[in-house]
Amino acid sequence: MNNLHTKSKMGGSLRAGCGILLFILLFILIGRLLTPYDHLSQNLAEALESPSRSHWLGTDHYGRDIFTRLIYGGQLTWIIAIFATLIAIVIGTLVGLFTAWWGGWFDLIVMRLVDVALAFPRIFIVLLVIGLGGSSIELLIWLLALFSWMETARIVRAEVSTHKNFAYVKAARASGLGTNRILFRHIFPNIAGPVIVSAILLITNIILVESSLSFLGLGVQPPFASWGTILNEGKIDPLGNWWISVPAGVCILVTVAGFNLIGDGLRDLFDPYRLN
Repeated sequence: MNNLHTKSKMGGSLRAGCGILLFILLFILIGRLLTPYDHLSQNLAEALESPSRSHWLGTDHYGRDIFTRLIYGGQLTWIIAIFATLIAIVIGTLVGLFTAWWGGWFDLIVMRLVDVALAFPRIFIVLLVIGLGGSSIELLIWLLALFSWMETARIVRAEVSTHKNFAYVKAARASGLGTNRILFRHIFPNIAGPVIVSAILLITNIILVESSLSFLGLGVQPPFASWGTILNEGKIDPLGNWWISVPAGVCILVTVAGFNLIGDGLRDLFDPYRLN
């Protein structure tokens, strides 16, 4: 009975998270079919209009339609988060695989460097790099990725350190298979679950960090916009012109909640101890 209850709860989290993210994806992918406006075109005669039939979510200080900017801003937010997460997961997985496999002094040195990197306030380093070198979407993606792979490396290392002593790995080594084949054809498929969960949770963190940087004016730069940029545009008068920032904030919160629900469901799915 407890097992059935756990599976039902796990399935509920996954379904709820997938439903939320599907709604957000449909909004940012096909929502532009519902609006006749361009997200960059300005119309000062319609600046700071409250929500109406012609502008469902109102306009900003330059007369740009908020609904349209939310759609395109969401696309850019997701693009940055997905690419940064993919890069971080690839780097973290490779580092974790090879450090655990080779072990010894290599593992010791690399993991101590990872611990040092995790101890640093990475957001301040990102701010410093952007402040010195300027900001672009490509730079932002790489910075977010390069400061986000360490947790994945530690997770993968722990899993590989356990699996490399299992019988199937010893049999693969005894049969003369090469390191790469053992790691990528035999071990990685068996540890993919924790990596997927790590990726889901990582993308939520990257969305929040990117939104924070853009809100501070250090992330996505005008005329382009992410949800964080739209939040920044609404900070001048957040109460009087609430329709500028509130929808973007809601989109960020709902998206993060969706990913967290999926992460919780997948974590339970891949953790046999929770099912028992």
